[in-house]
Amino acid sequence: MTGGTGPGLLQEIERDALDSTAPLADVLRKCVALGGQSGSTALRDWARRELDGYRYPGAEKDLPSYRRVDAMVMIDGADLAKSVQRQQLSSVDVPEFARKKIFGPVPLGHRVAELERLAKTAGSVEFQDGAMPEVVRYMNELATGPGTTIHRMYWMVSTTAVHGVLDTIRTTLVALVAEMRAATPNENTPTAAVADQAVNVVVHNAKRSTINVNTNQSGTSIGDATSTGASHAPADGRSRVLGWIRGPWGFAVGAATIIAGIVAVAAWLNWNPFS
Repeated sequence: MTGGTGPGLLQEIERDALDSTAPLADVLRKCVALGGQSGSTALRDWARRELDGYRYPGAEKDLPSYRRVDAMVMIDGADLAKSVQRQQLSSVDVPEFARKKIFGPVPLGHRVAELERLAKTAGSVEFQDGAMPEVVRYMNELATGPGTTIHRMYWMVSTTAVHGVLDTIRTTLVALVAEMRAATPNENTPTAAVADQAVNVVVHNAKRSTINVNTNQSGTSIGDATSTGASHAPADGRSRVLGWIRGPWGFAVGAATIIAGIVAVAAWLNWNPFS
């Protein structure tokens, strides 16, 4: 542990996190470096995930709640008379088995640098889940209005929501510094235990518990100090189609085609339509 003479990474992180013009990616890289200096796996891992994005196997369970935002479900499409752009769907407009996935909070697993770029977009940004094309294909098989076709389905997220995610990350950085300083005052580099438990308190909403920090290693005269850390506690197949899609059934959809559509989407959703 480094003594309290001169500035260190902890001070730089606090300074840059409080500066709204400083790129978050740069501040997070300093967190990775501080995690290395302190030996804190939790701090390094959290900062790397924010930098690299939550786009790896099992990332869903690691995604913080502040990276889940509300969104509108939209479609583009056409019939013989007109084209439709950015028409909003309600939950009853899609097959029941797809509603929970499509109408739940939208995960923003992007790299923080990507989020900062998206936040500069005017108005809103569009995201698409990998299963949406299969849902569109299934809905097109059920809709029999003349020439009626849904071209694509997507989420529309306001840039205000993206700004909110970035603001929460910046506030989290400030709170992490505050937790580490409160546990080891007058020290530029926290211990691994202090940094790990700061992450647990701030990121995972864990309760604080008392930990002992031996500050004799820094060459100061403070001696053994008691500080506060954290005890980590882990945080029916047919749809009612929109008015421009509805109409008399112009043809009967083959049973095999419908079943194929159900199976394709259900396999993604781990839903057994035949149970």
